[in-house]
Amino acid sequence: MIFRKALSVSCFFFLLTLAVPTFAQSSNAVVTDVTFGLLTWVKHLNSDIDKPRSAEKATQLKEQLGRLKESLTLYRRNRKMLSDSLFRNNIAPGKKDENNLEALKTRMSSVMQGMREVNDLVSESVQAEGDKLNDQIYKTLYEEQGHYLSYLEAFLDGKEVTKKDLALDGSVCYTRLEECINLITTMEVRVLKK
Repeated sequence: MIFRKALSVSCFFFLLTLAVPTFAQSSNAVVTDVTFGLLTWVKHLNSDIDKPRSAEKATQLKEQLGRLKESLTLYRRNRKMLSDSLFRNNIAPGKKDENNLEALKTRMSSVMQGMREVNDLVSESVQAEGDKLNDQIYKTLYEEQGHYLSYLEAFLDGKEVTKKDLALDGSVCYTRLEECINLITTMEVRVLKK
């Protein structure tokens, strides 16, 4: 009887020991940085912008580029403001901030909408690339539990994220987003010249 109790207690602790690392692994965030894909798409869009199109389509494209640029600017600004606030106030990971997380998702949804509107006015190859990227962003944002577009989003969802990851995420992503915005600004001018 004593042997049986000792064996069952040992088995319980053994199973508990196995379960703890599994639980810890499931709380880790999976981050899919889409800023690289976004910059690549904008560069291809930049190459496509000089192709001939009607004056009406050129005007529409300029308007849609302006909206996309505005959405990207607001998204970048919001991310930077939140990230700077986390560092300035030395906020520790583990606490959820659902309002700011939802605000980031809303901003990215506006970027996705801007991409779709621009995509309707460009070549098929750029359109296909943009649609694929848009699908990837949507899945990461809304369908895949525990997947995030940035370490900042994971942090805001209460996941363990190091300050190093946040800082690296911030500097690289902001640079890419800024490059996207600058390229779109030049495209706005060029699209009406063709």
